[in-house]
Amino acid sequence: MIFNLKKSAALTVCLSTLCWTSAARADGWPVSVAGTWSVSANQSQGTLVITQPSSTLNCRPISGTIFTTDRIQGFYCPFSGNIGFSRINNGTTIQYYEGNLSQNGTVLKIGGSFSSILGSFGNYNFSAVK
Repeated sequence: MIFNLKKSAALTVCLSTLCWTSAARADGWPVSVAGTWSVSANQSQGTLVITQPSSTLNCRPISGTIFTTDRIQGFYCPFSGNIGFSRINNGTTIQYYEGNLSQNGTVLKIGGSFSSILGSFGNYNFSAVK
């Protein structure tokens, strides 16, 4: 009887661990970042609008606008939460943004930095919330 209880307990622990690991995703990031985000970049507030076509690539193309008038072109990797995009003004890349996604319940956040390619050279912070 003791042997069967030990065996049963071990099997229960093993199965519950297996069920827990199969239900939990190692990455936890959403497949898409499409939508309208509130963005703050070097103390400037605005919107970041991201469109993302359907894709099965590990890192998926994104495009859209930032601060209403400038285009963005880049990628989002749903298996790592990494995002990167160029800010394009009048056909010229003026900044490059790179960050990582995090999720708190239903709130998505991006935190990272951008490099200014024209004008005030340097590396500055940015964040976005959706």
